[in-house]
Amino acid sequence: MDPYKYLKIRFNPDGSLCRYGEAPLLPAAPAGEPVSVEDDQGSRRIAVHSNDVPLNDATGTGLRLFVPSGSGGHHDRLPLIVYFHGGGYVLFRAASEPFHNTCTALAAAAPAAVASVDYRLAPEHRLPAAFEDAADAVLWARPHAAAGRPVFVMGSHNGASIAFRAALAAADAGVELRGVILNQPHLGGAARSPAEAASVDDRVLPLPANDLLWELALPVGADRDHEYCNPESMLARVGAARLRRLPPCLVLGRRKDPPRDRTRTLVNALRKAGVAVEARLDGAGYHAMELFKANCAAEFTAQVADFVRRHSSAGTDTGASAGDVVGMSKL
Repeated sequence: MDPYKYLKIRFNPDGSLCRYGEAPLLPAAPAGEPVSVEDDQGSRRIAVHSNDVPLNDATGTGLRLFVPSGSGGHHDRLPLIVYFHGGGYVLFRAASEPFHNTCTALAAAAPAAVASVDYRLAPEHRLPAAFEDAADAVLWARPHAAAGRPVFVMGSHNGASIAFRAALAAADAGVELRGVILNQPHLGGAARSPAEAASVDDRVLPLPANDLLWELALPVGADRDHEYCNPESMLARVGAARLRRLPPCLVLGRRKDPPRDRTRTLVNALRKAGVAVEARLDGAGYHAMELFKANCAAEFTAQVADFVRRHSSAGTDTGASAGDVVGMSKL
């Protein structure tokens, strides 16, 4: 297979990438968009408001902030989820339809404010650019954590790997997190794991496309054993003492996800370091199925919402309401 055609990308004459097959970019919805929620109160619809705000003017990064409407016109006190979308470091934006919809669903179901980070993409901005943007997002969230608001970092696919780096940056900067949510981390290595070797014609992340994504994302000249890709290299550099400072982690995986063997390596290292880890690695289907199948999306949203609620200390006065976050976003 031609991985460029599969990923629907090609190089422009100036060396930038033409991404000609991406999902539509959705506009923010300051007035709100309705989202269906199923919970112990039954089936209902909640309006989720969104707006785009700058993160770092020097790098051109931003946030898309999602806030659910409060019951009866009163905003509940909400946790904050700093979210990193997927796309192999190369594809998609915070406004891309699948990830915009993921964030609206999470905001409504948790409920929570969700700040989706529009980080820089490779190959125009190779790693560690996305990790640097994650550190900026952590500093953006610092005032909320300092005020007592429950703050989480979360990512899907390569975004999970960015979220992991964000969690380390938060620990280094003294920003208190209540939890880390890693959904199918995108990890690799030079030597094929059994799952990778079996993924040559994977339905979602075939091996040639996976290799190309890493080639475009890693620093020029680096191979897949670089610490930005191989969890063993990364863990050796980070060390157990630094890992031990991480808050509780929820790690999600799927039975047919090519990076699943690497995810187990990460989970085992976290547990060995003494981190409280909830690992649910036996989800049905292939990589990123929550973006394609409604039942997988519902299960994923419920898992994340449950983790956020359990670690948000519902009886704590956070000192800030959803309205405060709305005001910060200029909604």
